[in-house]
Amino acid sequence: MDNNRNANLLLYSQFGEYSDVHLALYGENRLSAYFAQKLQNFDRPVDPDEIEQAFLSYQGQGWMIRAGKMWLPFGQRMGERELGKGVLVTIPLWRDNSMQMALADNGKNRQQGVFCRFSSRSLGASVAYGRNLGISKAAFRFIRGEDFEPELGKGYGLLLGVDTRQIAGITLWQVEAIAARRGGLPDADFLIVQASVRLPAGLNPTVRAEANARAREVRWMVSLQQSMGGGFVLYPQVVFRRADFEQANLELRASF
Repeated sequence: MDNNRNANLLLYSQFGEYSDVHLALYGENRLSAYFAQKLQNFDRPVDPDEIEQAFLSYQGQGWMIRAGKMWLPFGQRMGERELGKGVLVTIPLWRDNSMQMALADNGKNRQQGVFCRFSSRSLGASVAYGRNLGISKAAFRFIRGEDFEPELGKGYGLLLGVDTRQIAGITLWQVEAIAARRGGLPDADFLIVQASVRLPAGLNPTVRAEANARAREVRWMVSLQQSMGGGFVLYPQVVFRRADFEQANLELRASF
């Protein structure tokens, strides 16, 4: 419910996370298949398909190859969230480090390019190069808000990102910075910050903010987490844009 008392029921999260029904099949030869159907598609015309993901995977000795439609590797998917049709390869490096590389092509005036992400236990670096990147409504969903309407052929040509994930006592810190360049839209820098505190009572207070440094725009949210049992978790949320109240949400997550 926003500050004008307009109420909406949405089957996806503030951050562009779909609700879906999915099926996973695993073979004895390390081959697996995954299919996920969206319950509500908010990303037309960029992604008119009702299918969220559909891919085949082969798991080797530490490495993996995947082909089909999937979420592309970039950061912690806190800001840049992009579905793409293509091929993804995961390559293990030393210790707990790994590299993911994907080649995606969603068609004319849609996302096309190469995505690459290096990650360790606590640090990550990402780059994406191509055409029309970031035009999805799932990308930078929180800072753009519900009213953002994408235009085909008006995305970015280069995305650069660095991120870190740290645990300090009972606090989880996630920080991610993304720079978007060579775009049909105005160039923008995004800074996404999340802090999570775990309490013995079972609540998980979270403060999360996203800032567009170029536009000097900040949107932030305070939420709690309450497990209701049976796979249900309740998230009361209050959202602000700069210092102004924007909306109050009650998010219910259920898994079966």
